[in-house]
Amino acid sequence: MEKTKDKNIILFFERIIEDDRLHPAHISMYVSLFQFWTWNRFENPISISRKKIMKESKISSIATYHKCIKELNQYGYIMYEPSYNSCKGSLVTMVDPNHFGIRKEGVETKVYHENIFLIPQVSEVTLFFLERDLKVEEAEVFYAHYQSQDWKLDHHAGKMKSWRAAARCWIMKLKDEDQQVVLVHTTPKNDFS
Repeated sequence: MEKTKDKNIILFFERIIEDDRLHPAHISMYVSLFQFWTWNRFENPISISRKKIMKESKISSIATYHKCIKELNQYGYIMYEPSYNSCKGSLVTMVDPNHFGIRKEGVETKVYHENIFLIPQVSEVTLFFLERDLKVEEAEVFYAHYQSQDWKLDHHAGKMKSWRAAARCWIMKLKDEDQQVVLVHTTPKNDFS
């Protein structure tokens, strides 16, 4: 049994040499997922937590984590089922390397293309804001604002290219506003009496 599984990682490395879409972060993440699968005695699916996978794969950016796991799913190296619940881990099924890139019928996969903007799900935006220690309400305000703008940055521009970039700007503005409010409340008033 274990010899077959050892061949899986060897086949993966042979495959990535040919796949120009994969970068070091993808490889690091796959190796970490493979390690978790090993600890799970090669049983599918495995339950994972973002924090543990990021630590094992040496990925420090939440955006890079999400990009890599979605792309490994899209390219057919794994099957990923996000839970959107911090108490319950997401599920990952390790795909047999002989079937990389082949999807079983009935398995729904989101495809993420470059240069094509996909409107995010409310749950994605909420998760993005929660990971940055912001309130769910703020995520809902962000979502409603850009939904009403047809996901344009302004009325004259085309559709945005990255809702995450827009969210990061939104969050920076929030933090700037919060900082200004703190400064206004803590600035001593001059008493000229």
